Amino acid sequence: MTPKWWIIMHPFFVTMACTVALAMPFSGQDSRVLLEFKKSLVDPVGNLQNWSSSSSPCRWNGVGCDDHSEVTSVNLFSFNLSGSLFAGICQLRQLNVFNVSNNRLSGPILGELASCRNLEILDLSTNDFHGEIPSELCELSSLRKLFLSENFLYGEIPSSVGNLTALEELVIYSNNLTGQIPPSIRRLKSLRIIRAGLNFLSGPLPVEITECSRLQVLGLAGNQLEGALPRELQRLKNLTTLVLRQNDLLSGEIPPELGNCTMLEMVALDRNVFTGVIPKELGNLSMLKKLYLYRNQLTGPIPKELANCRSATEIDFSENNLTGTIPFELGGLPTLRLLHLFENHLTGNIPSELGRLSQLRRIDLSMNNLTGTIPPEFQNISSLEYFQLFNNRLEGVIPPLLGANSNLSVLDLSNNRLVGVIPPHLCKYRKLVFLILGSNSLVGNIPHGVRTCRTLVQLMLGGNQITGSFPVELSQLVNLSALEMNKNRFSGPIIPEIGRLKKLNRLVLSNNYFIGQIPPDIGELTELVFFNISLNQLSGGIPHELAKCTKLQRLDLSRNHFTGCVPEQLGNLVNLELLKLSDNQLNGTIPSSLGALFHLTELQMGGNLFSGRIPIELGQLKALQIALNISYNVLSGEIPDELGNLRMVESLYMNNNQLRGEVPPSFSELFLSLRVCNLSNNNLVGPLPNTPVFRRMDTSNFLGNDGLCGTGTRACPPTHVPTDAGECGDVWRHY
Repeated sequence: MTPKWWIIMHPFFVTMACTVALAMPFSGQDSRVLLEFKKSLVDPVGNLQNWSSSSSPCRWNGVGCDDHSEVTSVNLFSFNLSGSLFAGICQLRQLNVFNVSNNRLSGPILGELASCRNLEILDLSTNDFHGEIPSELCELSSLRKLFLSENFLYGEIPSSVGNLTALEELVIYSNNLTGQIPPSIRRLKSLRIIRAGLNFLSGPLPVEITECSRLQVLGLAGNQLEGALPRELQRLKNLTTLVLRQNDLLSGEIPPELGNCTMLEMVALDRNVFTGVIPKELGNLSMLKKLYLYRNQLTGPIPKELANCRSATEIDFSENNLTGTIPFELGGLPTLRLLHLFENHLTGNIPSELGRLSQLRRIDLSMNNLTGTIPPEFQNISSLEYFQLFNNRLEGVIPPLLGANSNLSVLDLSNNRLVGVIPPHLCKYRKLVFLILGSNSLVGNIPHGVRTCRTLVQLMLGGNQITGSFPVELSQLVNLSALEMNKNRFSGPIIPEIGRLKKLNRLVLSNNYFIGQIPPDIGELTELVFFNISLNQLSGGIPHELAKCTKLQRLDLSRNHFTGCVPEQLGNLVNLELLKLSDNQLNGTIPSSLGALFHLTELQMGGNLFSGRIPIELGQLKALQIALNISYNVLSGEIPDELGNLRMVESLYMNNNQLRGEVPPSFSELFLSLRVCNLSNNNLVGPLPNTPVFRRMDTSNFLGNDGLCGTGTRACPPTHVPTDAGECGDVWRHY
């Protein structure tokens, strides 16, 4: 006898079974409804192309059916559709999933969706829907998941939201919702997830929400919630995620009772105004992985009990007012990857135990009052990528093997009291991007490993005692955007190869012993925004190629030995805000083209050999605010009346020149911002402006001008009184 399994598997019977299944009648009603829905949509890529009356909707893209060929789900996620919702969609009587998320649908959310009585999942997220959330949706008694996030919805959360008694997930973040969270939320006994961040919800966190006993995720970040956290949060025994960051008005103390929510894995209370201490009870959260309390107003010590959070991976207490020492017990957190304690008032040494954090990737203890040395144990952490200790009072040497065993990406030890040399292995694995060691007392040369570190984007070494010439290898660091070598003991010429650093936007070489000329290749640095080479021993002329650096905003060539004329082409640097050429040996006339630098707020050209007249075009620099300094030159002629247009300038220095004539009458208009106007040691004559601004100035600003009078100087002679009768007659006729 033929086995039954052979009959079942015989191709004839398989074919017949498929034919019967495909021949089952499908609902013509469902087909018509979906085709009407299709008419309300724009389908540019043809995802709905097979929606046709010639086939069963059960075969259509995004459509699912039950065993009776009735449509139960419409899932058009990320179909690149636009258009609007269709009011008749609920004629699909068995519909329990409706997902049109991640499209570009617009218009209002229709209250008619309340007719979908079997609907369990409604996902309209990531579209362009606007208007209010229809209160009718709260009639969907079977609804388990409601996703309306990332739209343009406004108005309040419907007060009847508590009628959705089957609801498990409420996801409405990133809209423009306002008002308070309705007290009726207490009736959502099945609610596991609420995510309503990035809205404008206000008022206190309602204590009623703590009656949602199954709640696992409470996310209300980026709203306008205010007041203290309810201690009743401890009722939420299933809570794993608490995210209330960036509400700005949440205040008071962090309730110690939060330590009773022992299932918590993530607590994010950052960017609020919480005060008081960090509760030691948080140490009870043995499952806690991420604890973010940064940017609040917390005080007191870091509780050592946090060492009991053995699952912790990220701790961020930065930007508070914490005091005391860093607990050495934190070194016992085996999975800690991130420790941010910067910008507090922590004191004492850095515990060497932190060097045992074998998983640590990022540590930032900057902007505290830490003392002592950098523990050498840190050089053994192979996972270390970000290491920042700047703005402390650390002493001693940088651990010599730092970087030898790790993929360091960011190292910032600036503004400490470190001595010794720069370690040679910082870029051993070619991952170093930011090396910031400024404002210490480091000595020696830049090590070869740093000079050839092609991944570097910022190299900041200013304010040390580093020696040597400008390393030619630095010209190979083609990703470099910022190079600071100022306030060191570098010497020799500026190499022409510097022009290869095409991405450089910040170059600071000031206060060294560089000699020679600025290479014309500097003009190749077309991304340069900040260039300071002051306080060196450079000579020769200012290269006109510098005018190619049209993005320059701050240019300081002061206190060198530059000679020759200022290139007219500097007037092309229309983005300049600061131009300092003072204390050199520049000569010739001041270029009139500088009058085109309309964004200039400070112009320093004093202490040179400029001659000729003051260009009237300088009166066009109406953004000048800090200073115009052309003192200690050999300028002659009269002060242009146009300088009276500089209404925002605070300081005018024209002293120690050979200027003649009267102070322009327009200077009487310089009363808004002017604090200093030094005209001393010239050949000026006539009265000073009789204004409160000039009357308040010290008379030393006007000495050395034998012809000046008034306003604290010698008295001006009486004005001419007409004696001729004809003149008197003419005068009287004006009255």
